Amino acid sequence: MTDPTDMPANDMPADDMPSADTDPESWFALDVIAQASEIAELDAARAEAWASDVLALAAEEGVATEAFFDMLREVGGDGAATALAALAGLHDEVPRLDWSAESPEWVDAIGTARCEGAWELRSRGDESLAFRFVDSADVRHVIMVDMLSGVPETVGEVIVGPGDMLDALQEEDAEIESEAGDLVALAARCVAALAATGHPAVSAVANGRLLLRRLTQLTDTAVPPPVLIEDEIPAAPERDPEDDGYALDIVRRALGAQISDGAGSEHGVAVDRVAALVAPRDLAPLQPAERDAVMILEWADWLGAVIGLVRAGEGCVVDGAAMVDFINRCPEVTTTIPKADRPRIEWAFEIMLDPWHELGLLDAEGLLTAAAIHVLPAALIRAWS
Repeated sequence: MTDPTDMPANDMPADDMPSADTDPESWFALDVIAQASEIAELDAARAEAWASDVLALAAEEGVATEAFFDMLREVGGDGAATALAALAGLHDEVPRLDWSAESPEWVDAIGTARCEGAWELRSRGDESLAFRFVDSADVRHVIMVDMLSGVPETVGEVIVGPGDMLDALQEEDAEIESEAGDLVALAARCVAALAATGHPAVSAVANGRLLLRRLTQLTDTAVPPPVLIEDEIPAAPERDPEDDGYALDIVRRALGAQISDGAGSEHGVAVDRVAALVAPRDLAPLQPAERDAVMILEWADWLGAVIGLVRAGEGCVVDGAAMVDFINRCPEVTTTIPKADRPRIEWAFEIMLDPWHELGLLDAEGLLTAAAIHVLPAALIRAWS
């Protein structure tokens, strides 16, 4: 949001303007009014998306919602009327004001959006849900929700876009599989995943209230909106020199030929990145899901998975389930993953595999590349040395 000291003039007399030591609701309200001229030029969907972000920021700043609404009403003017009209699409207890001039064109369409279709989108092992809505002004918009595999399933990024965004994603050259689904079933799945999300992305927090407002019309399920959480970054797992030495000995004996070929300078970034996920010295640079995965996977898991991948060779399928199978079949690893632990370990490996496409270790089909045959053993050596 903008700096409240840069806000335009409003209808409140200067003597009645809040002072620097006044309550946070006052300055927050004036900050919101400062953006009203831009909000007036939007359509209803974007005005409601803006309102969703405003309410998320209010919660983050500790601004009391009712007091904030009251302050908007007290300040008055067309800016406050515009802000309140947009907020009315996301909250049931919003007061309304009249405009001295013409109201924004989108006012009558606020709160009228209905879902006309839902789709599952898949690309390179990633999955998203797309919901398309249309309002009383016949304006369409799409909400895209990245779904993160795990037990339970959670939500990643949440993006609000124009109605034709889905058409572009469904074009043949986009390389995205698209399948229409049942509105209620996909809405219930999305709401459940959002409720299970412990560390929501910034976009999920900003657009979460809009998403819930849209989907609870289909599911009638009450779920609190996501809030931004300050991560407490744990210390990296302590390394055991004996374990590292033992693992190094096994990987060198098992994959000696591949290691002797080395990972050339063109693969140095990939070696460093994978090594930082196998045995990070600091968890701060990692995303929350990556930190969780690091704490789950042990050196024996990586050892069995990489030995299995290299022996399977270029073109083998790489996903969380395959990694667990490689561990259980690896003769150099004496332990196996119990059936009850499979979902957790598979999820952790799926998180670790996320950067492998951009690092050149997986092709567009999710298959192992020739570069990976050299990079992965070198990364284990780097991690445990």
